[in-house]
Amino acid sequence: MTWNTLKSRSFLTAYILVILMLVGSIVLQKRDILFPEIAGMAMGVMAFPVPHWIKKPLHLWLSPTLAAYFGTSLNFLSLTPLMKIWLGLVIVVIFMHIFRVNFGPTIPAALLPIFLGLHDYVFAISTTVFTFLIMSAAYVVRSRAKLPDGPQHFRKITDTVIITIILGLLIGLASVTNLNVLVVPPVFALIFELFHTEKFSWKQVPSRLAVLAITALLGVSVYHLLAGSVIWVGIVNILITFILCQLFKVPVPVAFGVSLMPLIFPAWGSWGFPVGVLVTTGVLMCICAAYRQIRDKPAAQVVIEK
Repeated sequence: MTWNTLKSRSFLTAYILVILMLVGSIVLQKRDILFPEIAGMAMGVMAFPVPHWIKKPLHLWLSPTLAAYFGTSLNFLSLTPLMKIWLGLVIVVIFMHIFRVNFGPTIPAALLPIFLGLHDYVFAISTTVFTFLIMSAAYVVRSRAKLPDGPQHFRKITDTVIITIILGLLIGLASVTNLNVLVVPPVFALIFELFHTEKFSWKQVPSRLAVLAITALLGVSVYHLLAGSVIWVGIVNILITFILCQLFKVPVPVAFGVSLMPLIFPAWGSWGFPVGVLVTTGVLMCICAAYRQIRDKPAAQVVIEK
């Protein structure tokens, strides 16, 4: 199955799109072009289609694009970096709720330019271009895919408030302790979606945690082995991540974003990064599973009583 998927047109198209982003950053000498979540989005649309992503292709382009411009614009405010990130997180989540957006990568699109302190719109323009291509691919995939029937359940506001507070506290902890390795935007996108999903149990944690943690470890290893080569680091890390997803039999699109993170920020290229991914992902996934168990317990009791 792995070899067949590797040879498939959908995987190769997603792979080529990521390579184009890597090449563009070298040719234009603009590291700001790199948005790790583009890799996750491309794979999550073409290689491992996520049903609720491709159900509304327009959101794949419009939501992260507007979030990227918004996040960059916040850098012009006279606020501390932490206050900008908190403000960006809250406002983006509010707008996602108002416009009923279920696309988790919208959050890292807003937070990454603030975290990196970007003051030009290269990142936002790059996001606009590549997410437009991903949206176009999503329309093609949607026309061929058999999507679940019935209305899509939108998240509850209580769940959204709780997970936003949790993410905000984690970001605050990372800032106070200067542990930037705890800030993992692709993982934030995953957790935001998992926290609202209808079904997420403890048994789903180990495999996903393993994929993300091993991806981070191997990603940093490749980053040091192929130091100075953005293109080859990206090419190898994407391939490694794909193989890991196949071995653990869990497609985790955001893992592809994690694999590219060492390329854009020093802390994410350090050996502390895999530990940060392990801790951040492990804690947040356990919180998701525990909250799901607590929230669903009353419903289960009602069924038993009947």
